[in-house]
This record gives sequence, structure tokens and C-alpha cells, in this order.
Amino acid sequence: MEKEPGRELRRGERGSALVVVLLMLLLLLPLTLILSRLVLQWQRQAADFYAMTGLEYAARAGFEDAVSRLGTERIQLRPNESTRFEVEGVGGHTAHVRVSRQADSVVSLDGRVLDGIEAAQADLDQMTVDPDLRRVHLFRKLEVCRVEVTVAGPPSMARVRLGGVMVRATGGTWRRAGLRIDRGFF
Repeated sequence: MEKEPGRELRRGERGSALVVVLLMLLLLLPLTLILSRLVLQWQRQAADFYAMTGLEYAARAGFEDAVSRLGTERIQLRPNESTRFEVEGVGGHTAHVRVSRQADSVVSLDGRVLDGIEAAQADLDQMTVDPDLRRVHLFRKLEVCRVEVTVAGPPSMARVRLGGVMVRATGGTWRRAGLRIDRGFF
């Protein structure tokens, strides 16, 4: 048999090549561990973000259901009354909804909110003319409802709490006056 061309390794050279390879593996191992940890952390953050988005959608669905019930008069509350209900099946989450009617407010044409004696003395039928020469009420009585929605996910994840205010002038339609979403462990 013919030997392959090239230099043959002596016994000591083979051992030194193995030591060089092992040293390179030891140098690369920490970098590999750091990169794998970063990838796992990114995946966890992405999964938590998607789960939190699902909770927020469930909270918004609960709020829209409450708005729909107010608009179709399925919820009729007197001042300082409240009701609770649940909206189930929104992305597998249950939204706990509380609708509470606040005391009625009287608002003047210039935007001031009247309360107490001033509100009781306001003539709600008094009319005036605005700069566009339209007849408008000088005072309006507003019905105010607070809508609170809470959605909880797994115990390790923060809850989502949505608070909204719905307002309607007497005999008018409900309008959204404000909306706020909080995330946290409460």
C-alpha cells in the first residue's frame, strides 16, 4: 500500500491538536450560552406581549359590550346604582364588567360643571343663541356612567383594568368621554 502524500503526525503533535480544539470549545461555550439565554429571554418577552395583548382585547370587548347595553337600554340605572356582568369567551378570557351610574351633573354652555345649590337652581329649559345663530340650551343635565372592566390572565401575568366614562344628555345618545387602560398586579 501506498502512503498518502503529506506529513505524518508524531505522537506529541496529535495531543497538542486535541488540546487546541478543547481550548477553542471552552472559549466558545460561554458565548453560546449567552446567546441562547438572550434568545430564550426574547421569546418569553414576545409570548408575554401576545398574552397581554389578548387581555387588552378582552377588556375592550367587555367595555364595548357595556356601551352596547347602555345604548340599547338593556342597562337602566338610577343615580348611584350599579350592576355587574361578565363577558366570557373573548380569546379564552373572562371580562368582569361593572357599570355604575354617578350622580347627574349640570353643565353650562361655557363648560362649567355646576353642583349643589347652583345645579338645583339652573333652569334646564333656558335657551340662548350661539355665535352661529343657533338656539341652544344654556344648561344641560348629563347622565354619567363609569364602566370598569377587569381581565385576569395566568397568576404570573399582570391584570388589565380598563376604566371608561360614558355621558349622555337627557334624551340623547351615550358618548364616550374618556378611556384608560392600566396593567399591573392589583
